[in-house]
Amino acid sequence: MRIYVDALEMIKEVERDLFEMGTRVQSHTVQDRDVHDDKAFETLELFGYSYTLQNLDEGNLQRMLRHTNTNYAWAIAESTDRIQPRLINPGDAYLKDVVLWGQYIRKDGRFAYTYNERIREQLERLIEELKAKPRTRQAVITMYDRHQDMNNWGGVDRVPCTMYYQFAERGGKLNIIYAMRSCDFLKHFASDVYFASSLLRHVARETGMQMGSFTHFLGSLHAFKGDLDKRGIF
Repeated sequence: MRIYVDALEMIKEVERDLFEMGTRVQSHTVQDRDVHDDKAFETLELFGYSYTLQNLDEGNLQRMLRHTNTNYAWAIAESTDRIQPRLINPGDAYLKDVVLWGQYIRKDGRFAYTYNERIREQLERLIEELKAKPRTRQAVITMYDRHQDMNNWGGVDRVPCTMYYQFAERGGKLNIIYAMRSCDFLKHFASDVYFASSLLRHVARETGMQMGSFTHFLGSLHAFKGDLDKRGIF
């Protein structure tokens, strides 16, 4: 596993790995859409990819976001929403990047799910457990709900790309492992890294620990042909 200190170096190297070593796979579904016969959703994919980032300072992460033209105002608002104890769906964060996220608002005016919905009832218990047992291997926040999400397979509705976040104190610092089943590199990778790091920062602050490292496991790291064609890559 590669270990990085600089987030900008990390994302450039991940991009190089994907573009040079990715294999071609036709997607069946994307979010809540059936795209099995849409060549724009053929992908370059790295299956089973991981790395560790050791420096999670805000400035280091901001350089990564600027490199990918990620909307920083939206990223700040969304990361704040995710840790609120009150229920937020849809909230206002998506309005800061409505072109990307407005398309996922359903007819009832809500998202199929929000990270706030899945995280908020687990977060307080996780923090208390880490205060009592900082070296536990059980401090996990799950995003995937088998009862709800399995019924949405095949493009019925959106299914979370995040599986879980795991926290543990090692070497005197609080570390996070972030596991994803799927990640669109060009649209979401940088923000997903930022959100997980922001969640670690919040939990570290609440438990009185120093921030440690971020380890990222990705089942499918990919980029779509429609996006890659614009770069002359595919």
